[in-house]
Amino acid sequence: MRHGLRRVVVAIPYTSIIDQTAQVYREILGEEAVLEHHSAYEPPLGEEQEENVLRQRLATENWDAPLIVTTTVQLFESLFANRPSKMRKIHRLARSVILLDEVQTLPPELLQPTLEALRLLATPVEEGGYGATVVLSTATQPTFEVVPTFQSLPVREIVPDYPKHFACLQRVIYEHRPNPLSWAELARELRTRSQVMVVLNTRKDALALLEALGEDPHAFHLSTLLCPAHRREILNEVRERLRAGKPIRLVSTQVVEAGVDLDFPEVWRAIGPLDRVVQAAGRCNREGQLDRGKVVLFWPEEGTTPRGPYRVGVEKARLLLEEHRPERLHDPDLYRIYFKELFTTVKTDKGIQEHRKDLDYPEVAQRYRLIQEDTVSVVVSYGEGLARLEAFRNTPSLQNWRRLQAYVVGLFRHQVREKRDFLEAVPGLSDLYVWRGLYDPKRGLVEEYADPGDLIV
Repeated sequence: MRHGLRRVVVAIPYTSIIDQTAQVYREILGEEAVLEHHSAYEPPLGEEQEENVLRQRLATENWDAPLIVTTTVQLFESLFANRPSKMRKIHRLARSVILLDEVQTLPPELLQPTLEALRLLATPVEEGGYGATVVLSTATQPTFEVVPTFQSLPVREIVPDYPKHFACLQRVIYEHRPNPLSWAELARELRTRSQVMVVLNTRKDALALLEALGEDPHAFHLSTLLCPAHRREILNEVRERLRAGKPIRLVSTQVVEAGVDLDFPEVWRAIGPLDRVVQAAGRCNREGQLDRGKVVLFWPEEGTTPRGPYRVGVEKARLLLEEHRPERLHDPDLYRIYFKELFTTVKTDKGIQEHRKDLDYPEVAQRYRLIQEDTVSVVVSYGEGLARLEAFRNTPSLQNWRRLQAYVVGLFRHQVREKRDFLEAVPGLSDLYVWRGLYDPKRGLVEEYADPGDLIV
């Protein structure tokens, strides 16, 4: 209000924490002030296009509220879209505050068009822009200034003397294991710990370590192979064991690395992109109950790494960890070095800027994808999953669609083609399937899938 701005748009990279974030804002500002918009608010429409679902979809797409909580996928893919349904909200960004949470998760290969869009949003109205204020929020600030489209922006640090805060808030000690560990060796080490979490780079690796732990009754697993309702059950059990001092050995993918409130005395992290390493460390001694928690960085001998910029980030982090002592991870300047090397190695534009100059909007929309491959929703037979699917089919509504989301696992479209024998299409609804294979109580949906990496932007 002080600066004459109209609304606040909060964009979060992970759908797993968007509901809890929106709820906090509602408690502060009231129910009517906050609008959520993400994939759970977009029911699939059949040919008949149920009227009540269509009406709810149109209201959500308009973004007419004082505070919008959305995902970075919704925000940026709308800015580069060529469909009216995606574009309907764009005028709401004029003279708004746009807060990008965990901004380091923006895909490096899309940085030039992304930062160009932010530059346009932040340009004053009288100079042909949108007159918005953009806030980049993260503990590991990327070195965006090495990207040409960012250099003309007036940027200022909100937190004064931020290195002092990093020094005051140290809660962990880092240890770097120089020699690679096999799954069997890692499992032996973990069995000697009462409470420990291991974060790995892929779902395939998580399942391999779980296999190496054998029938350990204190071993639990978290990844997007589990539906959200199942993950919530696991998290509740993990928190209860941590509070009660009971043994707990949690094997997880990156799904725990942002916004998940866990507090382990010891965390092991397979070497990954440097910003991901710090996110994992945030689950160690989170509440500051110990003088220092312990974070162990290691290289899995039989591990796999997602392709593309993620793999480049892993290699850059690995070289920096060999060059610097582990305690240097407390220094925010190390992350500036990391991001500068990453952004000067990875191609930060996939030809999108040229197509924008040519006004080729369909090609821009096709190329600008934060999730590179389309995913489809698969309902699993866990808990009330099938019953909630039936409820949605009988009474299509936004409420019933949202209730169903807790029992959905996302699969890439190519996986649907590969495993048709285990999938049953839901009649009349596009990209919605029922899983007819096994759903394991510990591993979730694990029918011999080639690992596609976690569905996290």
